[in-house]
Amino acid sequence: MKKEKPTAILTMPVSSIEFDKTYRVRKKRLTMGYTARELSFLLGYHPLYVRNLEDPTSTKKYNAAETNYLRQIFDCPLSDLMPGKIEEPFYQIQIEQGHNPKSNNKSYTISILKEEGKEHFLTFEEEPASFELPLKSVATQEEVQQFVDGLFRNGYFDKPRTGLEVFKLCQEKLGFPLKPVFVANALRLYTGKRKAPRLVMRKNVSSREVFIKE
Repeated sequence: MKKEKPTAILTMPVSSIEFDKTYRVRKKRLTMGYTARELSFLLGYHPLYVRNLEDPTSTKKYNAAETNYLRQIFDCPLSDLMPGKIEEPFYQIQIEQGHNPKSNNKSYTISILKEEGKEHFLTFEEEPASFELPLKSVATQEEVQQFVDGLFRNGYFDKPRTGLEVFKLCQEKLGFPLKPVFVANALRLYTGKRKAPRLVMRKNVSSREVFIKE
């Protein structure tokens, strides 16, 4: 089988701490069974936010507030997301960007350039919108929908609620692990309505999406 030829090769300096954090978060979300879109939902951002941030050619990085929010999402110590110390303040990285003609997705091979040579770091393909991970959810989409329906009827959304708040409550009542996409889909049933009663999406003071009954 022939190795896919890169469509572009880039070399650039990156902050070693921010670089390490980005891909620690990626590893953590994959371990938890969350897709990039699901993590974007839990963060309260656009569906492509995490996918774009994990793109090694992007300059976007998780800031301090987002790092603390990620700790809440993953329920983990800061050390899981950030190293205690990295001696090199910057890495020089090489990115081989390719394209998978079968999936029509971009692919990346990241290497760290060192005096002794090139060290392979990570190879991955960006996740399409339909991508799923094999997380065995304790509740079905229908069960999550029924629970969110009850929250809607009983006034839970009279106050603005973040996706993470709704997800954590669903986890508390329905069990763990739970697919975040089930919660996102259940909320979408109400935000997709043209007429009340429905949920509308707004931004809170942290610029995260919140859901409130209209």
